Amino acid sequence: MRIDQLGELTPDRDVPEWLVSNTVAIPYFSGARLRFVFDGLEDDDKPDEVASAVRRFLGLSVRDRDEAAPRLFDNYREICTAIGEGRVGVALGGPADAWNHVRPDEIRVTRRSRGDRKVYVQITAECAWEREHGLQIVYRDGFELGRVSQQDGHLTPADALGLSD
Repeated sequence: MRIDQLGELTPDRDVPEWLVSNTVAIPYFSGARLRFVFDGLEDDDKPDEVASAVRRFLGLSVRDRDEAAPRLFDNYREICTAIGEGRVGVALGGPADAWNHVRPDEIRVTRRSRGDRKVYVQITAECAWEREHGLQIVYRDGFELGRVSQQDGHLTPADALGLSD
C-alpha cells in the first residue's frame, strides 16, 4: 500500500498485519517526526478514504492541537477524580499546560468496524497524568476530534461504553 504523503508502507517487523510508514514530520506537533501504523487496512475496499484521512490529519496544525487542549485537561481532571489529585503525580494549571505533559508515540490509522465505518486517526502518547495507560486523541476522518481518553483502543465513546451509535 502506498499513501502519497507517506510513501510506501511496509509490514511491521513485530506485527506483520500492520503496515507502517517511515517517520514523517507532523505539523500538529510542530514537525516532530512520528510513524504511522495502519491496522487492518492493507486490503481496504476504499483506500481513497484512508489516504484522505491521512491527508486531512497532516493538514492539522499546532492551532488545531491547541484547540484540543481543553479536552486533554478534561481527561486530566477525570483521572484526578478517579484516583485522587495527589496520586496523579502532576498538577496542571489549566488547558494551556496540558500539552507540556504529553509525549506522542505514533499515529495509528484504522477503519471503525461498526457504525459509521469511517477511517479514524488516533494519536497515541505517553502523558504525565496517566502513566499506566497513556493517552489517545482520536480524529474521525482525520480532522474531526472525536475522543480523548486513556489508550483503550476504542475509537468512539459509543464503542468504549458498548452503546449503539
